[in-house]
Amino acid sequence: MKPSPNLGPIGRAAAFAPSNIALTKYWGKRNSRINLPLSSSISVTLSELGSFTIVEPQADLRQDVMLVDDKPLDDAGLVKVRRVLDEIRAMSGSSLYAGLRSVNTVAAAQGMASSASAFAALATAASAAYGLRLDSAALSRLARTGSGSASRSIDGGYVLWQRGEKDDGSDSFATQRFAADHWPMRILIAHASGGRKSVSSTLGMAQSKTDSLLFRSWIERCDHDVVALENAIENKDFSTFADLVEGNALAMHGTMLAGQPALLYWRPVTLAVIAAVRELRKDGAECCFTIDAGASVVILCSPQDARPVSEVLSEIDGIEQVIQTRIGPGARLVEAPGGLPHA
Repeated sequence: MKPSPNLGPIGRAAAFAPSNIALTKYWGKRNSRINLPLSSSISVTLSELGSFTIVEPQADLRQDVMLVDDKPLDDAGLVKVRRVLDEIRAMSGSSLYAGLRSVNTVAAAQGMASSASAFAALATAASAAYGLRLDSAALSRLARTGSGSASRSIDGGYVLWQRGEKDDGSDSFATQRFAADHWPMRILIAHASGGRKSVSSTLGMAQSKTDSLLFRSWIERCDHDVVALENAIENKDFSTFADLVEGNALAMHGTMLAGQPALLYWRPVTLAVIAAVRELRKDGAECCFTIDAGASVVILCSPQDARPVSEVLSEIDGIEQVIQTRIGPGARLVEAPGGLPHA
């Protein structure tokens, strides 16, 4: 790529990016190298949970170095980080390597989209550090190259990630469809005990595409659900919203179960939370669940129902904690302190 004609100074920059929760799921790629999805997806951006990342290009570095939660990033993680940084260096015309530090408030490998916030924060901070002035669409495309779901964490509120049609991915990025205050909701994250999942989302996605008898119908389901869900959000139709969100999550996990071998992320506590949420809704609470690739469950509910729903979930055996947040803004630059790693 040619260097951007709109460059600022190169120097330290920091960003915070929130995680996001997919309401219709991203589970299937048409291009795994640059994370192009087979279907569009809709998500909500979380308010406080995410990643804080500092990036500083340094003339004395001979390679990129990164600390994540005060530990050196492993080689597999660095490959993805360097993919994003190499794209930024090509755009800026700089050959400088960078020192990076990231702190996360989202648990990794538990189905909570920790990679979404991580790569959205990286794209936002690194582009500024290398002097690039990119709009949200360009940042979304850039974040997507590190993690597909990261494309949805650049903007806040209710976000639509378009699958796109072009092979280069230029038309596959996410944009806000509705602001957070269009339909305020509370987000409850019921963390299941048991630690990290054994199969990564990347590997699980690839297995489902090649091994599941239901995969083709799953993608067709997503194409329908995205259109219907956007309409339900626009009209604030909670009954339809709940049916679509829960149905899409269950269809994704059903697709995994139809694989050979079957892929199961759930634990007994997952089913217990599902049953509790459905019973609460039957009793009049506005609440519904969704589940990413993990055992933990996310519940979306009205502000007035958040506390009683949270109290019920906290009593379920196997739930470590219930975290409450809300729909919030997307990635943004923040003040950058010192203390970056050196080679």
